[in-house]
Amino acid sequence: MSAEGSYQISTVASSVQHEIQRLQGQVALFWEKEVKHYVEFGLRDGHSVVELGAGPGYVTENILRQFPHTRAVAVEIDPLLADYAREHTLSSFGDRCQILDGSIMETGLPDDTFDFAVTRLVLEHLPDPVSAVREVKRILKPGGTAVFVDNDFEMHIMTYPSIPELQLLYEAYCESRIAEGGSPRFGRQLPSVLRQGGFAEIDFEVICAHSGLLGDEMFLKSEGIGIPTKLVKDGFLPSKTLAQIAYAWRNMIRHEQHSILRQLYLAAGRK
Repeated sequence: MSAEGSYQISTVASSVQHEIQRLQGQVALFWEKEVKHYVEFGLRDGHSVVELGAGPGYVTENILRQFPHTRAVAVEIDPLLADYAREHTLSSFGDRCQILDGSIMETGLPDDTFDFAVTRLVLEHLPDPVSAVREVKRILKPGGTAVFVDNDFEMHIMTYPSIPELQLLYEAYCESRIAEGGSPRFGRQLPSVLRQGGFAEIDFEVICAHSGLLGDEMFLKSEGIGIPTKLVKDGFLPSKTLAQIAYAWRNMIRHEQHSILRQLYLAAGRK
């Protein structure tokens, strides 16, 4: 288990490039609703923004495009992802964006620097999320806001017609992440962890993406087969179960009235 968490792109999926594409898909899946909550929680054009655990940079990119007078710092510990953000995602924003190799546990950034912070799908992978929250609070300006977004794999993708075997996949994923020190059911803990980290005026929301509104393709891009394939390879999921899921998924998609639903959990706090 890495001291920095249970997610390393070189080991979490069977293909690094496919995993980067999946990360882009799961940002796109929620962005329209997600950014509305960022604004509700206090994000404004012209703010100084930091994203901790920025990955390949897709959230920071969306913020910079949508808020043209904003400047951002993206912090990422994985050198592969940080380099990808520099070369492919954030290279067109010039001095509006700085990409730093660093850890959310110890950013090295000055106290009281940013108006707004985003930490998306990071805390659930950390062995000490409270210390990470305290570090985010430290680098915020007084009165600044931080938003933390995570999963809770007790409820992940749900479908109509239902696919009962999906629950076996999520149990395997949880077992894998817990073995590496992560907390894949972390979403429900967000308000408590923000309070322990010293934040005030805490708010909490659940956002949903539905195929009836977004179409099937966005869900297919945001999920992919890389992580399930790796779970089979690592012995957490029987190959027979994955085959059953693939068969049931095809039948579900063919159903005229089918639906796919997924949730994300957001908590915001003020310094």
